[in-house]
Amino acid sequence: MSRGRPSENVERLDKWTLDTTDYDGSKSIIKFDRSKSSKGPYSIEHIPTKGYRHPKPDIDQRMYGKSPVVMVFKSSNRSNAKTKMKVFRKNIDYIISAKKLPGVPETAEIVELAVGKSFIDKYKQKYNLI
Repeated sequence: MSRGRPSENVERLDKWTLDTTDYDGSKSIIKFDRSKSSKGPYSIEHIPTKGYRHPKPDIDQRMYGKSPVVMVFKSSNRSNAKTKMKVFRKNIDYIISAKKLPGVPETAEIVELAVGKSFIDKYKQKYNLI
């Protein structure tokens, strides 16, 4: 005689996928396989809607405070290229994302980039700049 709730014969899946659609129409495919990963999905594939573009962040040029941004760069990728330093009074995010900066050639390679007045003296000593 059996007491309590009867046992269920539940089939345990080893492989399955989960397809979801977001409110904007993009799809996500989540793949599970217990032999590859026992703790969660082994693959997540995101398919954006047709014609979707990531929004470009609006980066303003305002400074963080009174701290300048110091950039040390080489004028080209050659081994004998001259090392130069440029101090900007703009936001570091703007400097990183800008396509063209005044006084910096397009072929320049950025060696170091820092925020603060103390880095001016440090980089002058480190790279023997005048």
